[in-house]
Amino acid sequence: MSMKILYQNKTAKEQFCSDYKKKWKYPEQVKKKLEAAENFILSADSLLDIANYLPFHFERLKGKRKDEWSIRLGNTGYRVTMIPCEDDGNEIVDGDIMARCRMIKIVKVTEVSNHYE
Repeated sequence: MSMKILYQNKTAKEQFCSDYKKKWKYPEQVKKKLEAAENFILSADSLLDIANYLPFHFERLKGKRKDEWSIRLGNTGYRVTMIPCEDDGNEIVDGDIMARCRMIKIVKVTEVSNHYE
């Protein structure tokens, strides 16, 4: 089974889901990388594939966003933030997420942002 993508809200879905790409206001390179990231996640077996894909620089955020993780969209300055989820869609925020990567099949996208803006 491949991975599934949920969205924190309508804004996050419109920012990330390629169904909305006609509305995207990103630079062309970012649009391509977003679509590639979406395809990669959907075809991944588990979060482990995402964590192991070095160009994504998969990492946990800090501070008030410590429950979120991010992947980078190449050297564009853009990143996608997400929260790993259980099979029932509940967010996983406790414990050693990296140790559980192979079991995690769902991520909830929270935002697409330019890290430097």
